Amino acid sequence: MILGISISKSTTWRGTAEEFANVYHYDATADTMAVDVIDAVVAEERKVMGNNVNFLRAQAWGPADGTKLQSQMLVQKNLTGVGAVATGEITAKEMAAVVQWDTGRVNTRGGKIFYRKYLHIGRLNGTDAEGAKGNGPLLTAAKDLIVAYGNNVKNVVGINGASICDKQGRKLPLNTAPVVLPHLHTRQFRR
Repeated sequence: MILGISISKSTTWRGTAEEFANVYHYDATADTMAVDVIDAVVAEERKVMGNNVNFLRAQAWGPADGTKLQSQMLVQKNLTGVGAVATGEITAKEMAAVVQWDTGRVNTRGGKIFYRKYLHIGRLNGTDAEGAKGNGPLLTAAKDLIVAYGNNVKNVVGINGASICDKQGRKLPLNTAPVVLPHLHTRQFRR
């Protein structure tokens, strides 16, 4: 069964609270795993997000690869608290760190297809003023934290039988490592 997981967060941008979410899909052995997968993904997101990012709610639905009539909401959970990164440079709020995995597939023009997550992290781990503005490449301290997140959400830590995939259920090749792009990228909050 393909589980869809959405983790909603918010941060203050231009004087108002702006919501954004990351959506994940997992090939899971049962829909009863939804709460455990949510808890594990939220724990990994908290490690990489700044303390200026608020966690709001999480949802799980499935089967995400079925028809709209088959898919149903499995879990809705209110979240509290903020990200764990409490020191370091505050990032430009509209900027996102990009972590990607090579899917091993190519498009019709022969270009690689990547599975990507855009993270409005809010604060970089370490002293990286130019990276936080998007003017320079991210320093190792920030990138290492994001790579650890990428490894831990690929095969959810502590949950056997749940591996990340796209919404059609196509899994990543075995031993695919996450790559963090060198610069922060501008990314709309509600995309």
